[in-house]
Amino acid sequence: MARSSQVGKGPAVGTSDSGSELQQARATIKLAALRHNYRQVLGLLSGSDTTVIAMVKANAYGHGAARVTRALVDEGCTTFGVATLDEARELIEESACAAEQIIVFGGVLPGSAAAAVNLGVQVAAHSEATVQALGREATAAGSEVAVHIKVDTGMHRLGVEPEQAGRFARLLADTEGTRPVALCSHFAQAESVTGSVTEGQLEALLLADRLVRDEGLELARHLANSAGVMTRSEAWLDRVRPGIMLYGLYPDSSLLDKVALKPVMTLEAPVLRVTELGSGQGIGYGHSFHTTRPSRVATLRCGYADGYPRALGNRGRVLLGGGLAPVVGRVCMDHTVVDVTDLGEVREGDSAVMWGDSPSTEDVAVAAETISYELVARVGARVERRYKDD
Repeated sequence: MARSSQVGKGPAVGTSDSGSELQQARATIKLAALRHNYRQVLGLLSGSDTTVIAMVKANAYGHGAARVTRALVDEGCTTFGVATLDEARELIEESACAAEQIIVFGGVLPGSAAAAVNLGVQVAAHSEATVQALGREATAAGSEVAVHIKVDTGMHRLGVEPEQAGRFARLLADTEGTRPVALCSHFAQAESVTGSVTEGQLEALLLADRLVRDEGLELARHLANSAGVMTRSEAWLDRVRPGIMLYGLYPDSSLLDKVALKPVMTLEAPVLRVTELGSGQGIGYGHSFHTTRPSRVATLRCGYADGYPRALGNRGRVLLGGGLAPVVGRVCMDHTVVDVTDLGEVREGDSAVMWGDSPSTEDVAVAAETISYELVARVGARVERRYKDD
């Protein structure tokens, strides 16, 4: 039989800025690191006329779009990218960002044209039906919609064919209520943009640009994501769209030497219970782990509903008790159990670092067989965001 006894009760070592004990999973967002990363982008672009569209979609990759945007506005950033109209609406209501500074990239259907016009945002479009709907709604409202023409250069997700870009730009220019302002596309090899596929996509966008110019129109062009910013200056064009690098994370491990980024998010969770188990005891759902010796385990208030991947069961590690504690058993919806047998003193109320400086977000992503983008973007709504601007 297991000997289950509460041990090590005492004051918490993980506390908030105000001194309150950590009660739930918390993501600490370091705005100073965000500002540093934005300045690193500007440093790479130094000497060019290229400007920045900061990507704050998906709640700023889980970091909190309103606070992130306000910090970037303070740094002089003037344009922000989101995926949906709802994200744009929240940004307008909660940040220092004006509607005309926001570009909705995720696609707008004709039925959402009125909402887009009412918000006053810029939109990316690839559909004639959407252009016509935007034109009707904008004309009725006495306004005009700025449209970025999405070009399908090889990702085959959204966009007009490069050969159709000139005709589509002319349609926009001739439709009352719409105004073409830019051509854009997206690299298919987002983690690393070297190779023939990437080269072909740049050539395809430049072909689209030539056809648009043949129509007597001159539009801004943007293609480069974070990896493109780091590695392909010829793809910077008129604007770039850094996303993951703003949050201190690298699109690919091969890019670590390209720029010095600082992680923005640290995810922590409180220890709810520390108990001792005998050898041969099963832990968690399905008893996927059995102790092989007398063990001391800690239960953390953080599970897959908070964004800690279920795939890390019996694979993940967290920083606790002065070392890295392995996850034992399956990650639950609300809890994760770790083995602290070989670590220093661990008590109820202590804070475990799920990812941050150590273990790094990238290392956790590798263990979960995913990417850092997914980890931070899936941090749950019930996780408290605490902002620091040291």
